[in-house]
Amino acid sequence: MTSTLPRRFLQRQLRSLVRRGGVSAADASGSYAVQHLPEWMAKDGFDFARWRAMWVERNPRNDRADLARLVMFLENAAVLEREGIAGSLAELGVYKGTTARLLHELLPERRLWLFDTFEGFDERDLAQERKAATFRFDDTSLEAVLRHVGDTGDVRACKGRFPETAGAVPDDEVFALVHLDADLFQPTADALAFFYPRLAPGGFLIMHDYGSGAWTGVSQAVDAFFATRPESIVRIPDKSGTAIVRRSKPGASGHGAATAPA
Repeated sequence: MTSTLPRRFLQRQLRSLVRRGGVSAADASGSYAVQHLPEWMAKDGFDFARWRAMWVERNPRNDRADLARLVMFLENAAVLEREGIAGSLAELGVYKGTTARLLHELLPERRLWLFDTFEGFDERDLAQERKAATFRFDDTSLEAVLRHVGDTGDVRACKGRFPETAGAVPDDEVFALVHLDADLFQPTADALAFFYPRLAPGGFLIMHDYGSGAWTGVSQAVDAFFATRPESIVRIPDKSGTAIVRRSKPGASGHGAATAPA
């Protein structure tokens, strides 16, 4: 029976079928491209299937087509651990908690801050982007997100409009990875002003929708903020145009450690 066949043999056969037919068919579609996993992930022992199942659970229609973004998080979480970059994690724009859970399970020993209204956009933030009101993102709740993320470890959810909720963060808090998915100009601009000074040297600012074209306020806020900073914006070829900035380390262009603003 097939259940008795070695797992490695079955994996080789599946990869062969994908290479012979699936890759060419997807690449010819015009909207999709098949890419090999990073080689270290493709080796035996790394359970990519586990992370993929978690990633697509809440929004399979969208997230099955955005695995490049999942791989980006897996890669950069590994970098933080490998390089010993200390600090908490934060997400602004949690929605249903897909990325929050991923970060929490990838880096369970780190404090995770979650900022969201958990009720959709705040009307005050829609002033510059009224057309965004057609996308409510209100089919969620704080309780549902916390159930999904899990109740282990140090998860701190701050419900309300950002940066009004930022007062919960201690003055000496330092962040190793911050994920911004607020969609709109004002909360993105406020988050950059708040988190950048608190970002550890070598830490990551990950900004969703920077290059999507659908949420132009994000790119406007990011471009304006980093026009006067030493770091460069790196685009990630995922579905919605994520961008990453990595905080300069000591000795790089004379910039040092993260310090909270006065």
